[in-house]
Amino acid sequence: MRGIEWLESLANFEDDRSVAISPVDLVRQAATVLVGTNSGMRFIHVAGTNGKGSVAATAAVLLGDMGFRVGLFRSPHLCRIEERVMIDATPISTERLDQELVQLATLTDQQLVPRLTHFEALFVATLSVFALEGCELAVIETGMGGRDDATNIIDADVAVITSVGHDHLVELGPTLADVLDHKLGIVHDGAAVCLGPLDSVLRAQAADRLALNPTIWIDDLEFERFPGVGGQEIVEHSALGERSFFVPLFGQTSAWNALLAIYAVEAILGRRLSSERIETGLARLHLPGCFEVLRGRPIVVVDTAHNREAAQALGATLIETFGPGHSIGLVMGMSHGRDPSDFLLALGIASVDSIGLLDCGVPVKDLMDAAVAHYPDIKVMDWSVELRPVGELLSSLDTEIVLVTGSHCACGAVLCKDTPTLLLGTP
Repeated sequence: MRGIEWLESLANFEDDRSVAISPVDLVRQAATVLVGTNSGMRFIHVAGTNGKGSVAATAAVLLGDMGFRVGLFRSPHLCRIEERVMIDATPISTERLDQELVQLATLTDQQLVPRLTHFEALFVATLSVFALEGCELAVIETGMGGRDDATNIIDADVAVITSVGHDHLVELGPTLADVLDHKLGIVHDGAAVCLGPLDSVLRAQAADRLALNPTIWIDDLEFERFPGVGGQEIVEHSALGERSFFVPLFGQTSAWNALLAIYAVEAILGRRLSSERIETGLARLHLPGCFEVLRGRPIVVVDTAHNREAAQALGATLIETFGPGHSIGLVMGMSHGRDPSDFLLALGIASVDSIGLLDCGVPVKDLMDAAVAHYPDIKVMDWSVELRPVGELLSSLDTEIVLVTGSHCACGAVLCKDTPTLLLGTP
């Protein structure tokens, strides 16, 4: 796999925050050479501190269910890189991805395109795959920020800003206003915009920036949620009439994300979707690592929350879904110097009985110190040195519920290894 080997040799900002990203114009130059300028695709572009992967995947599933050939670009991945490049809800083959990367590597070696970073090269190759495979529509998730992100070479019909939080303040800040400014950078002239919840100060900033763009504010929507088995019913009230549909997702944040995806799809199609169309489309939605419940003994909940706001939403969803009074075990690994104490405080779980710690960049000792500070009587296990199957490790926590969280690395350690040992019962 020469193309993928070449890709993995490139500087990778996701692994090393000191890596310099390329100017957007250089990424556009490479895409113009490899892809051309007239693919005919139309785009939904999704940015946000949290929730952008869920919104992007939900929008792609809805569009695909209506018969469109839809590309989806996501980042990062849980198990294998092909998950980032999907057509009609299916990852492209390793061979197809490698083929396109070989073309880009050859152009780079010939100095016909600039040398890009790992993320930038993957995105350029993805656009070429989507064009050559006949995608009519593509949903693109930003890597980080928006304005200076490689994905901002597209001119999207619809832009979605899911949330603005404290993650990446070092790179995008120092203030939340700066973070929002970066994310609003994906909004081009004439694009429709869908915005997630914002406080009053950030909303005023966004309103000023979007004065000439048709904008939907989720804070202005009227809807009710009715949590149930396997998800929740959403009842939306608007001047256009009431809609009611079931979504296989848990928690208030997931409801917001589903609505943002629905409105983005309606904006790019120029028509309102019926309750039946939404419910049928979302029936096949599966979001790995997004409050994903693996039922058995113990019940395992996998969620890629990795920052303060995501941890708050995760803790609230856990209580809403299962109620209080259960024994809880935690599997945790964090990356990029994030603060485990801040994460556990935001998670807001009153009692955790045991914890398995993984080295995903933040040292296990730092995780251990934070866990013991929050839960003095907790049973602590260093899983970074354990060689037992994942299923055995989960059972060793000896709790009714096990929550796996803190990073894509931690969630991937459970979802991508020994997965059959986790499915001890039926969902």
